[in-house]
Amino acid sequence: MKTGFLLASAGAIALTASPAQAQTTDAAPAGDVPAAAEASPHGGDIVVTAQRRSESVQDVPIAIAAFNSEMVEASGSTNITSLNGIAPNVVLQTQGLVANVPMIAIRGMSTSDPDPNADPKVSTIIDGVYIPFVSSTMLDLFDVERIEVLKGPQGVLFGKNNLAGTINVVTSRPADDFGGEVRLTAGSNGLKQFRGKINSGRFADDALAAKIAVNFRDYNGYSRNVVTGNRLNTANVKSVRGALDYDKGGPFTSTVVVDWLKQKTTGPAPHVLDNGDPNWDLLPDEVKTDIRKSAVPFDPYANTETYGGSWNSNLDVGYGSIAAVLGYRHLTYITRGDFDGLITPVPGLDVTRDFSGESKSAELRYVSPEDEPVDFVVGAYYQADKWRQFNTVLANPTTTTLAQLHQDTESYALFALVNAHPTERLTLSIGGRYSHDRKKYDIATQVLIGGIQRSSFESSLENSWSEFTPRLTVEYKLSRDAMLYANYSQGYKAGGYNSRGTIPENIGPYNPEHVNAFEVGAKTDLFDRLLRLNVAGFVNNYRDLQSAVTRMGAVRPENITTNVAAAKIYGFEVETLLRPAPGLTFGANLAYLHARYTDFCADTDGVFTDGSPEPGQCAPAMPILINGTPNGTFAVPTDSTYLELANAPKWSGSLSADYAIPTGFGEVRLHADGRYSARFNTWGRSNDPGYYRNEVMLVNASIAVAGVDDRWKVTLYGSNLTDQDVISGAISAGATPIQQYYQPPREFGVDVAFKF
Repeated sequence: MKTGFLLASAGAIALTASPAQAQTTDAAPAGDVPAAAEASPHGGDIVVTAQRRSESVQDVPIAIAAFNSEMVEASGSTNITSLNGIAPNVVLQTQGLVANVPMIAIRGMSTSDPDPNADPKVSTIIDGVYIPFVSSTMLDLFDVERIEVLKGPQGVLFGKNNLAGTINVVTSRPADDFGGEVRLTAGSNGLKQFRGKINSGRFADDALAAKIAVNFRDYNGYSRNVVTGNRLNTANVKSVRGALDYDKGGPFTSTVVVDWLKQKTTGPAPHVLDNGDPNWDLLPDEVKTDIRKSAVPFDPYANTETYGGSWNSNLDVGYGSIAAVLGYRHLTYITRGDFDGLITPVPGLDVTRDFSGESKSAELRYVSPEDEPVDFVVGAYYQADKWRQFNTVLANPTTTTLAQLHQDTESYALFALVNAHPTERLTLSIGGRYSHDRKKYDIATQVLIGGIQRSSFESSLENSWSEFTPRLTVEYKLSRDAMLYANYSQGYKAGGYNSRGTIPENIGPYNPEHVNAFEVGAKTDLFDRLLRLNVAGFVNNYRDLQSAVTRMGAVRPENITTNVAAAKIYGFEVETLLRPAPGLTFGANLAYLHARYTDFCADTDGVFTDGSPEPGQCAPAMPILINGTPNGTFAVPTDSTYLELANAPKWSGSLSADYAIPTGFGEVRLHADGRYSARFNTWGRSNDPGYYRNEVMLVNASIAVAGVDDRWKVTLYGSNLTDQDVISGAISAGATPIQQYYQPPREFGVDVAFKF
C-alpha cells in the first residue's frame, strides 16, 4: 500500500491538469470554506461540511457544535482548550502530566495518553487532513474560519480513530481583495501576542489569491517552581500559515495550505496530595497549601515543532464533482517531566521522551449532485505514518530504563454514503466504511541498576486489523425550519502496542475497540427564527475498551494499555438560541450524561500483595514475575464496574449573552458566558476524591468597541472572573502521590485589531 499515496497524488495532479469545461455543483470538498449565512456571530446559520457537502448546521442529521471565527473571538479563546464548556457534553482540557497534549472528551469517552502508540478516541481534522499525533493538536486558534465538533462515531466520512467524535478545524482561505489585519493582545501573567494576516487579492488574471498569517504568543505562566525559582505553565509560540487558492471561474478549484509551528512550554505545575508517603513530608510547606506553587527538582518542559499542510482540489465533471485531498505532517518534540511529584529521592521517575514522526494521507471522493431522488458520496482513503521515540526513565538514583521505539502504520479505506429522498420531507441514508490498519512495531529496552544492565529485550512485531462500520439515518422535515432524525452508527479503533513495557508480556498487542451508537434528535428554528431549539438523545455501547492498567515490569510497576472493559453511556443535550431583538442573542445549553463501566475486572491500583483474597475480587490472583521468575507477590483483579469514566460530568451546561449596540462610529459589543459542570472524575481509574474536579461555574466576559466594517476594534476581556480554583486533571504514577494540575486563575486582557 505504499503506492497508494503515489496513486492518489497522481489523481490530484490529474485534477490539476484537467480542462475547465463543466458547470459547478453545490458540493464542497473537505477543507473548502463556505461563508456563514449571516454575519451575526450567534444569530446566523453556520455552514458546515460534516457530510462532505456545504449545508447549514441545522440541516445535518447528527449533533454538531459549530463555532465560526466571531464566536471564537467573542469567547476570548487562545487555544482549543479555551472553548471548554461551551458545547454540551464536550470537555477540552490539557492532559496535565505532559504540557503539549490536550485531553478531548465527547459524551464521556476520552483519551489522554501522551505516548504516540495510543491512538485517540476523538480524531482531529485540519483542512481535511487527519492528524495522527495527539501532541500536535494543541491548536492555537488564530486565522481559523470554523471549528466543527461532530459528536458520535464519524467513521463513514471522517476516517479513523473517532469512536467518540471528530474535531474538524477549517482555517481561513485567501480573500478576493487585497487587505490584511493586525491584532495586538496584552493580558495577565505576562501575556503578549501578535497576530497578523495579509491577503494579496486576486492576481494572475484573477486566477490566484494568496494569504499569509503569523502568530507570536508569549505567556509567563501562573505558577512557580520553588526549587528553581522559575515560573511554570509558561508558553512561547511562533507559527506561520500560508495559503494559495486557484479559481479561474471554471469547474476546477484548488487550494494549498502550509503551516509551521514552534512551541516551548515550561511546566506543568503539580499540586501533590498527601498519600502517607514519608517523602511527601519533605516537600516545602508552602507547596502543600498553595496550588500555584510547586516543588519540582527541575523545570519540566515540552518543546514542539511541527510543519505540514494540505492540498484540496475540486473538479466539477458535469454530473457531480471529484475532490482530492492530500496531506502531510511532520512533528518533533522533546519532553521532560517529573512523574512522582516528590523531591526526594532525586531522580524519581524523571522521564524524557524524544520523538520524531511524519504522516501522509490522500483521499479521493466523488460527490453526486443534490436535488436528485438519490445522491451519494463515495471515496477511497489512504494514510501512513512512521515515528521513532527514545524514552529515558530515571526511576530512582540507581535504576534507569532505556527504550528505543519505532512504528510504521498504514491504513486504507473505502467508503460510501447514499441518501434517498422518497418524498420531499423524508430522507433515508445508508453508509459504510471498510477500514484496514496495519502496524509494524519495533521495541528495544534496557534496565540498568547501578550502571549495570540487569535486563533487556528486543521485539519486532506486526499485526493488522480490518473492520466494516455502517451508518443508518432517517431524517424527516416537519417544515422548512424543523427536522427530526434518528441515527445508528458503529465506530472502530484499531489495536496497537505499548511503549512503556519493559518485558515482552507488557507490549501487546491489544485488540481493537468498538462502539454501537444510537442517536435521536430534533433541530428547529421556531417563531420566524426567533428561537432555535435543538435536542438530542443518545446511547453508546462500548466493548473491548482500551484503557490503562498497572502491571509489573522488569523492576517496577508500569502503566500499560490493554482491553479491560465494556461501558454504556447515555444522555441528552439541549441547545437553545434566542434572538429577541436585533443584535441581541441569548444562548443556553444543557447536557446530561450517565457513563459507567458494565464489565471491568482488572487490578487498577498497582499495589501488589501476597495474593490473599480481597473484597470484590473477580478473577484469580496473578503471580508477579521479574525476568520470568515469581517474586512472591500477586496482582489481584477486582470488580471495577463501579468506577466512573474519566471526564464525564453528569450535568453540564452554559449560558451566554451577546448584545451589539449600533453607534455613530460602528458598534459596541457585549459578551458574557457562564460554563457549568458538575463534579467529575478526571482519572477514571480510581474514585479517590483527589482525582475529582469539583462542581464549578466559570464566568467570562468581554466588551468590544468596533468601527464600521470592523476596520478597527478594541476588546477588553476577562476569564474566570470569580477566580475559581479548577483542576484540569489529576494523575498518579503507580503508588506515587496524586498530582493535580490547575487551570489559570482570573485573568484580564486587552485586544486591539486593525484591518486594512
